[in-house]
Amino acid sequence: MLEKVPVTHVAGIGPAKTKALAELGIHDVAALLTHFPYRYDDLRIRPLLSYADGDRVRVQVTINGSPKLRWQNGKSILQAPVLVDFQTPAYAMWFNQHYLQKRLREGEVVILQGKWSERYRRIAVSHTEFGNQRLRSEEAAMYPVYRSSKQISSPQIAAFIQQALAQFQDQIVDLLPLELRQRYKLVNRYEALLAMHRPRTREELRQAHRRLAFEEFFLFQLQLQRYRVQAKLQSDGVVRHVPSDVFEKFADALEGFTLTDGQYDAMQEIYHDLHSPRAMTRLLQGDVGSGKTWVAFFAAYAMVRAGWQVAMMAPTEILAEQHLLEARKRLEPLGVRVALLTGSTGIRERREILALLAAHQVDLLLGTHALLTEDVEFARLGLVITDEQHRFGVAQRGTLQEKGERTDILYLSATPIPRTLALAIYGDLDVSVIRERPKGRQPVRTYWLRSSEEDKAVRMVRRELAKGRQAYIVAPLVEDSEKLEATSAVSLYEQMQSHLAGYRVSMLHGRQSAKEKDAIMRSFIAGEIQALVSTTVIEVGIDVPNATIMLIYHAQRFGLAQLHQLRGRVGRGANASFCILLGDPPGDVAKQRLETMVGTDDGFLIAEKDLELRGPGEFLGVRQSGLPEFTVGDLARDLNIMQVARDEAEKLLQENEFWLLPVYEGLRKHLFEADSAGLKY
Repeated sequence: MLEKVPVTHVAGIGPAKTKALAELGIHDVAALLTHFPYRYDDLRIRPLLSYADGDRVRVQVTINGSPKLRWQNGKSILQAPVLVDFQTPAYAMWFNQHYLQKRLREGEVVILQGKWSERYRRIAVSHTEFGNQRLRSEEAAMYPVYRSSKQISSPQIAAFIQQALAQFQDQIVDLLPLELRQRYKLVNRYEALLAMHRPRTREELRQAHRRLAFEEFFLFQLQLQRYRVQAKLQSDGVVRHVPSDVFEKFADALEGFTLTDGQYDAMQEIYHDLHSPRAMTRLLQGDVGSGKTWVAFFAAYAMVRAGWQVAMMAPTEILAEQHLLEARKRLEPLGVRVALLTGSTGIRERREILALLAAHQVDLLLGTHALLTEDVEFARLGLVITDEQHRFGVAQRGTLQEKGERTDILYLSATPIPRTLALAIYGDLDVSVIRERPKGRQPVRTYWLRSSEEDKAVRMVRRELAKGRQAYIVAPLVEDSEKLEATSAVSLYEQMQSHLAGYRVSMLHGRQSAKEKDAIMRSFIAGEIQALVSTTVIEVGIDVPNATIMLIYHAQRFGLAQLHQLRGRVGRGANASFCILLGDPPGDVAKQRLETMVGTDDGFLIAEKDLELRGPGEFLGVRQSGLPEFTVGDLARDLNIMQVARDEAEKLLQENEFWLLPVYEGLRKHLFEADSAGLKY
């Protein structure tokens, strides 16, 4: 196993380079071989005429005069006239490379890499090569560039990898059975590694990527599906004896509101899960405002009726407090005893709540991370509900689950997860999806205005306030910053007191105490505040049906999912609602985000676009989400490979002889090692 072979076994790697590699996270030969290039440069020398304005060029030039050096604000600028391709006059400029002045002699032929400006006939040089060293044409076409450091360069890493490939070729184990490789025409692992590090053609690189991505996805899915199969075979849960009248009684508590088909279907699935001897692990997905909280409260009510306690954890105090208000309104009339525990709960009140909880005199405990502390002890915890679950790490969710015995789990996500990510993260969960809006809710009309049109945006807000409606006005910062050019909530609050004169304006942000935030939100919900200037603390969970307009300043500074969540605070009643995105996007990606928001209010479509623009790691936050870090596979780009890998993993685990066939020995060993180390990919 090359994971156990230190890099010191590679010829040429001494103590200094071992330390430098360790700083890059490379300790063994396996890690060295999977330290793949992050890009491939085309080092072929091409005629200047083959490039367009603004391209990165690699050309051969003759120094056509004496270079001149000048200094500006402590930085050097070196400029020399050159003849490109021995015929085209141009200028070359080097920034902060004054030491080259003595080497750039008139008449010398050098190779320059840099950005070409057609207008100024100038090359901004990033790399200069002297002498006649040339790569073979096939190597030059795709030259690997590695993540490196001051202590070890990309070419040095490339040389060590080539040495390791030659030295350990016979020890590179192929975990994929020959049958699978033949079925999908996959190259073997050694060939794939060789091609990733020194591809001769684009097609060779594509096939190497395809092979290694399939391997990563397949091994991950094999582990995931194995856990899923084992869970189904085990009767590790408790049959909850939930009375059949829970549907009728819960519907009555909604006071005339009608459940959507999606809500009712999810409730039915949860009801059946609770009656199963297998522990429930279910994810409830739904778009903004789809009514997931009511489904969660149904699950809590059903569990309480069966004689158990419920914990419901939210990522913020504001959301936990919002749940408390709704739970008191919907569940307390049904006999459910509700309490709230957060970091802001006073010492005396906390002690009282914990005593009641341990005596089973609290049925539903709502809260934040405060629920995770050791002194929080339940008498009979049966269900854990985690709201906005991707904001909690896997270990945090497990800590709460362990406070009960054979606990059922319900995850909620108001951030719709694209199918690609769901395959990777939730392959071992049952998933319920709510797609419809509750009846009577209208889509939110969204507009994108430039900052110069701020007056128009404010007039739209005043128009809604004049109708007796309420408004959210969102800023990206709490206070002004010297480093960031963005309007803060504090300065925006001061502006809005003037812009919205005659209406009561208030401010909400995360630095206020829980007591202050609670008082402001209660006033806003009661209609005593007409316009609420806020940061993203109102992103999730606040439900004010009379709020019909949201104005977001510097909208380009927010991600798609965040913008969609913010927009979800309006449109929660029967009145027409609006969202105004005020901003000047600096680039194409930011522009696409705003255009997507204007074009659709479907959270699932927005999630797919968000994944495409940001990539999976940034989409959820790798550390927080438990999202696996794949080395080669890309969850946004390689959906088809992930789907095939999942299907093959399911098929393999359904065949009992898998555990008997010698050909799968490597796979079985890999699975057993993963059991002790956690998911490897």
